[in-house]
Amino acid sequence: MLSSDDVGSIRKPSVLFCGLNMLKRSSRTVSLLIVSLVVALAAVASWLTVDSLGLPLAGDEFNLAVWEVKNFPNKWLYEIGHLGSSGPSREEGDAAIERYIALQSEVAALEDELLHQRAAQSPGDDEDILQRLSEKRDERDRLENKVEAVLEDRIADEAASLGLERSPPLFPQIDWLFPPVDFEFDDPPRLLVISPRDRIRLQSADLLRSDLTLEDALHLEEEKQGDNVSALVVGTGGVATYPSIIPPMEDYTDTLKLAAHEWLHQYLFFQPLGTHYYDSDALRTINETVADIAGEEMGELVAQRYPLPSPTGQPPEEQPPSAPPGDDTFFMSVMRQLRLDVDRLLGEGRVSEAEALMEEKRQYLADNGYFIRKINQAYFAFHGLYGTAPASSSPIGPKLQELRRRVPALAEFIRAVSKITSEADLDRLLASYGAEATLP
Repeated sequence: MLSSDDVGSIRKPSVLFCGLNMLKRSSRTVSLLIVSLVVALAAVASWLTVDSLGLPLAGDEFNLAVWEVKNFPNKWLYEIGHLGSSGPSREEGDAAIERYIALQSEVAALEDELLHQRAAQSPGDDEDILQRLSEKRDERDRLENKVEAVLEDRIADEAASLGLERSPPLFPQIDWLFPPVDFEFDDPPRLLVISPRDRIRLQSADLLRSDLTLEDALHLEEEKQGDNVSALVVGTGGVATYPSIIPPMEDYTDTLKLAAHEWLHQYLFFQPLGTHYYDSDALRTINETVADIAGEEMGELVAQRYPLPSPTGQPPEEQPPSAPPGDDTFFMSVMRQLRLDVDRLLGEGRVSEAEALMEEKRQYLADNGYFIRKINQAYFAFHGLYGTAPASSSPIGPKLQELRRRVPALAEFIRAVSKITSEADLDRLLASYGAEATLP
């Protein structure tokens, strides 16, 4: 997933609050009705309170509290409205997903057309584009709750089949998935990342409005950046609020992977690894890398279990071959070496040389078709949290990849790493599966 100012899939460290439990949608029990009613009524009352106050956004900040109050009831109200119903059939669910994807593609194309027309100061008719854009958005948004529910069910079914359900206290005969899979399609917020200039470390990360302009971003960076700190505004591909914030779906499998990634953050929040998220950069990296590895695998499993019909109705093997994926080996090699060189220069106190090298390599990447608005210490502080990313110089990514190769089942891997509270725990876990902890 590409943002407007960075290359690669970008996700923010988790922002969580405690989710409420529900039984599996398929059971439609009285307990679900009671829990849903209580939650929905409480959330609606909170929403009315916030809405009546008309609380403004604080400047460029993303108002998480207001977003939560306005979006939290959606799943529960949808549940209440469909009690007694078996839900959409497999065919109906597939059709809704495919139509949503088609509409989102049309919305994106119309938005680009409008942007280019205005940038070129074309005498074309904005009103026609705006009218079509409004119609497509309205149709897409009418499908939103249904599509979200279908995707949530599919991810929850896969999580249950993997063995990630648990029995609540005093009710050993009931299996539940906690927290329930819940996300909202919305434009994810941006993030203002701060790192010291003399070393790469995530000093702070503040949520910003999703509709910031480039001028807004540049102003914020200039305002925050000084002699001692480096600042960068980045896009986010998803945020593990509750419900998670997921961008409107353009690709089925990618969306499943991202939704699974964010749900895993919520799952881990109630485990030792999640509760210690902010203790150190190492634990953040372990958390994010676990969600990357396991979320990628879960998303693939869901897509295999619930494949969408081929567009023409022909069997997949009769479809024309798709274009080969782009080769990112060049980008990964350049970025990986740059990170190592920057770490070395900063370690020697040569800050200005490190910054000059980052700008030189940014221009070199642009000359080869990889456009990144800015590479600085904050860029590496944020992207380096993902241990398998080329922006990381941490050994944690290779260690977790090796651990996953050695653990037979995905659920066993998730449960094992969920108990980690330090990098030393990871080393001991690796050793217990017969691997050397001193991986590169």
